[in-house]
Amino acid sequence: MARIRSVHPGLWTDETFVGLPAMARLFLIGLWNEADDNGVFQWKPLTLKMRILPGDNADASELLAIMEEAGVVMRYEVEGSSFGAVRNFRRFQRPERPKPVHPITDEVEQFVALPSNSHTCSKKKHGAVGGRATNGRNSVNHPEPNEQPSLDDNSVSEHRQNIESHGPMEEGIGKVIHSSLRSECESAPKPKSEKPKRASRLPADWQPTPEQIQFARDNQVDPARTAEVFRDYWLGVPGAKGCKADWDATWRNWVRREDGMRTPTVPSKAQQRADNAAAWKSGVMLEGY
Repeated sequence: MARIRSVHPGLWTDETFVGLPAMARLFLIGLWNEADDNGVFQWKPLTLKMRILPGDNADASELLAIMEEAGVVMRYEVEGSSFGAVRNFRRFQRPERPKPVHPITDEVEQFVALPSNSHTCSKKKHGAVGGRATNGRNSVNHPEPNEQPSLDDNSVSEHRQNIESHGPMEEGIGKVIHSSLRSECESAPKPKSEKPKRASRLPADWQPTPEQIQFARDNQVDPARTAEVFRDYWLGVPGAKGCKADWDATWRNWVRREDGMRTPTVPSKAQQRADNAAAWKSGVMLEGY
């Protein structure tokens, strides 16, 4: 049964989402309607095709494979039946009275960012995920039965920063720090880490590096023309929307999108007539007339 879902505004600029082909992006949003209240759906490509894209010439199995490779959905099996889960679904879809219907595993709970204190009606199962068998309580960040998981102030603040700086499909959103792990995290020495890159605007005299040019050529995209459009676009975006922390990644996603949006060139009628005349002339010369 299809359900009403909401769309997070950060989805449209999420780099993982933008990196998907256009039909896969539409299919992913359609999966939100088909998934139960835990973000789990039956892995039945033909059925999903008829429910989400009945009027489009699309291969649901291929779209699911693309999304699985990108890490936005995960396939798993329980008692011989195949199911799929949408990454961070419960972080951005918050049903008032959740009524999940499909079985779920510990690992899938982490994948869909299911809150540890959330009520769930679906029966907990052990299943195979990505060729690996889940081990119940050995799953990462899963509390013991008598433990009351909670979020501290730091983790709540971190979650808010994640929503502001990442998109809904970015990995790491929705991870919950439980009280059983908090003491270990506090006692363990914190490794030195590099300072996160600050977002900045694209320089006015920006030019693609040799590596960026080669990446465009590898994807059969004209680096010179694409660089001009890329530079003019981002220099014209006002405010914080025109700031990026990693311009290399932004370039790569831009090139991938250009590659995915390219359509085959259809010759004009005049060009077709000229080609036909040239072919006819060539045939006459070969035959000796």
